[in-house]
This record gives sequence, structure tokens and C-alpha cells, in this order.
Amino acid sequence: MARRKQREGEPEAEPEMNMSSMMDACFLLLIYFIVATSLVSEKRLSVSLPGNSTGSGAPPPLEPGRIKVESDGSVYWNGDMPMAGAMDASLDPRTPEYREQREMTELVDALKNLAEAAKAADTTPIVMVDGAPAAPHQRIVDIMAALSEAGISTVGLNTAAQE
Repeated sequence: MARRKQREGEPEAEPEMNMSSMMDACFLLLIYFIVATSLVSEKRLSVSLPGNSTGSGAPPPLEPGRIKVESDGSVYWNGDMPMAGAMDASLDPRTPEYREQREMTELVDALKNLAEAAKAADTTPIVMVDGAPAAPHQRIVDIMAALSEAGISTVGLNTAAQE
């Protein structure tokens, strides 16, 4: 058997990885995202948050209106005055009966009276909507439509926690 001679050659160099292509791709992605985020314009909501006032601490001259929505969809103004009855979920939305149960002309009139009283007192009308946790969402939408029709835009929403 013939033996092969092992010849001594150059030691093998450590393998290298060329990172320049990956760095180019990262820089291009970075530039793309910088340009893309500057092109997006978001809609802004103007919300005035309650804060500490440095005023005299006197109560507001006009009590806020309170709308209470029960679990069955019935609506009460200032706690005891019924404005709308319970919602019948079995009604078809295309029927006139469904549209009639959603109309709240008495509530709109009461809200317009509140807006006029606030204007006379030179203040902003405030309305608090207290909704039961199981209140129909459609009823809340109807109340918001009534508030809009009356020209009231300062509204607070309150839902009691489920017990």
C-alpha cells in the first residue's frame, strides 16, 4: 500500500461573511419607514380633559342634565321623567314601528330647553348619560343623535360596573 504524503500547505483562513449587502438593505428600509411615517396624517380629536381649576370653586350656575338608560332601553330625563319606553328587539328595522320607538322628540325638547337655559346663563350645557351595562347600543346612539339635534356637544358617559 502506498502511503500518501501529507503536504503542509497554507492554513485555512477563517470564513468571512460579507455584511455590506445586509447593511444596505437595512438602511433602505429605515429610510422607507421614515418617509412613510411622515406621509401619514392622522385625524385628531379635540378633547378637553378635566383638570384642576384655579377659579373660585363656585358650583356651576346650571346643573348638568342627566339621562338614564335602563337595561330594557327605557330612557329617563333627570332621574324620574320618562322620555322613551323599552325597546322591542323583535321589531324589524324596516318597519315604521321600529322608527317610532327610536324617535325621542320629548328628549330633544328637554335638551333644547337645557341649551336655552345654558345660553341665558352664559355657560355651556352639560349632559351626563348614565347607561346600564346591558343597555341596547342603539338606544345610546339615539340619545347621541338627540344631543346633536339639540346642539349639545359637552357630554359625559357613565356605565355602572356589572355586579
